[in-house]
Amino acid sequence: MFSSRFLPSATVATSLLLTSTLGISGCSSALIPTPAAGKTVVTGNWQLSSTTADAAKLPMLSGELTGGGSAITGIFHSSAASTCISPKTAIELTGSANAANQLTLKAAQLAGGTLTVSGTLAADGKSLTNATYNVTGGSCAFARAVPVNAQAFASINGNYSGTFSDPDGQVLNITASLTQTPSSDTDGNFTLSGTGNLGANPCFNSPVSVTDSQVTGGSFSLTYADSTTGNSVQANGTFSPDGTTLTVTQWTLTGTCGPDTGTGLLTKQPQ
Repeated sequence: MFSSRFLPSATVATSLLLTSTLGISGCSSALIPTPAAGKTVVTGNWQLSSTTADAAKLPMLSGELTGGGSAITGIFHSSAASTCISPKTAIELTGSANAANQLTLKAAQLAGGTLTVSGTLAADGKSLTNATYNVTGGSCAFARAVPVNAQAFASINGNYSGTFSDPDGQVLNITASLTQTPSSDTDGNFTLSGTGNLGANPCFNSPVSVTDSQVTGGSFSLTYADSTTGNSVQANGTFSPDGTTLTVTQWTLTGTCGPDTGTGLLTKQPQ
């Protein structure tokens, strides 16, 4: 049952194709240089996902992309537990984007196969259009290349405010100051630091610090734990690509004030 002690009632650069005018006949098109690499930079937290049945073995990948033009690298992992590889298996991607911002990334070591991701990189470096991914060979092999949604997610940084509520209708106002790490760990996960203020609440001595967290693709989890009262609340959810809205799909309270659970919504406040 809900405990009222916890929730009181109250960047595409354009490049010129170089052509050679030769004073001889029978000029081969192979003499025309290929397009130079694009200059759009990609950084930060990305998520690749597909609902196509052919992608059932690997429906979602999350991780970090870094670089631009002829040198783009990434470190990803599976974001689904029941897939052909463990979420703890790092997938190293390398590739490039040409002058037309056509991006190709590959991971040559994926459960005995090769993963290929391709698409047109947006000018701001935050998404891919007409994107596909495919795994050839190995235990994760697809029958064909499948459409994939490829989206970058802004960092969760700043001050957020909103509410936690439970099935009994009790509502708690909460404010949170959160900072996401600028780079990921060796598996492509990011973490959060900061504090949360749960108001005049006997279950927590506010502000209480984030003691555990993870940000991967468009999902996050964080835990506030108070060593003095022995209470902790873990929040799991999703967030908008611009990082301004955190949707808590479930929070769980444990300790002397628990157990209790519910949902919540936090929005980023103007600076």
